[in-house]
Amino acid sequence: MKVLVFDMKGRFAHFRKFYTNSSSLSYLLPPRTTLMGIVAAIMGYERDSYYELLSSENLNLSVRIMFKPRKIMQTLNYMKIENPKDVYKVKDHTQVPFEVIAAQNGSVLYRVYLNHKDEEVYKIIKDKIATSRCEYPIYFGAAPFSASFEFVGEFEAENIEGTQEIVTPINKDFIEKLDFNFEDFTLARERMPRDFYSDRLIKEAATYIFEEEGKALKVKLNCDALRLQNGENIVFM
Repeated sequence: MKVLVFDMKGRFAHFRKFYTNSSSLSYLLPPRTTLMGIVAAIMGYERDSYYELLSSENLNLSVRIMFKPRKIMQTLNYMKIENPKDVYKVKDHTQVPFEVIAAQNGSVLYRVYLNHKDEEVYKIIKDKIATSRCEYPIYFGAAPFSASFEFVGEFEAENIEGTQEIVTPINKDFIEKLDFNFEDFTLARERMPRDFYSDRLIKEAATYIFEEEGKALKVKLNCDALRLQNGENIVFM
């Protein structure tokens, strides 16, 4: 199997947790559905048109945190606009907490891994990413948080079994045993969406385990992982 790898960089990010209410809390990394949207933007697919083509049955995706993150809580004022005059004379507004992901130093940086089961679709995606071309701008979860991407490479991947050091989020159902004999690491557990129905409702969600700074976790898996030529061990989300 060949795996396409590229890096995404921006200043800030906000990946809204699907189960939050009025407070807009953020995941530390983009869920699989957000990665689908980013690939769709690069390809030029219209909104809500790509859920089947880029579903987990067709597109393998995963991501790695490549920076030391910090969370910033801001407060946004949402105005109640019922007609054009309300823009200039605000009648009512609501304050909502809004969590932003930033880097302790430098930029917010993620590494994305993908493979598509349709070779023709894969070739088109590869051509776009390798030449740094996208049909629509990409964002880190919200329109103010624009991002850019850079091609890392295309790597052969081999299946590996047993206890391995994995750098990507791991579905908790794939974990038989987790080695806690690590120094200076912070474990995160997040429930994130995997797929959408055509009407944008969540089709499937899963719980993932990962290290908050993208450090490798030593785990025994009940499924195959992939070892890339560049030395990274991954599992798809």
